[in-house]
Amino acid sequence: MRKTVRGRPDGKLLATTPVPNTGDWDTYQATPAVPVDALTGRDKLSLVFKSPQDNAFDVDAVQFSNP
Repeated sequence: MRKTVRGRPDGKLLATTPVPNTGDWDTYQATPAVPVDALTGRDKLSLVFKSPQDNAFDVDAVQFSNP
């Protein structure tokens, strides 16, 4: 399974990270920070999740930071 970040669901791919299987819906694990090129202006951001199975994982939170 992979989590990808795009400006739009069908837009430019900004980042991707693997999502490990924790074995339980209520067992969360942080994924490594992923660098993203600096962007300008304001726009919507879409997280796109791809997996061969439905309901493959649960997202508890997404954190963004500015170095």
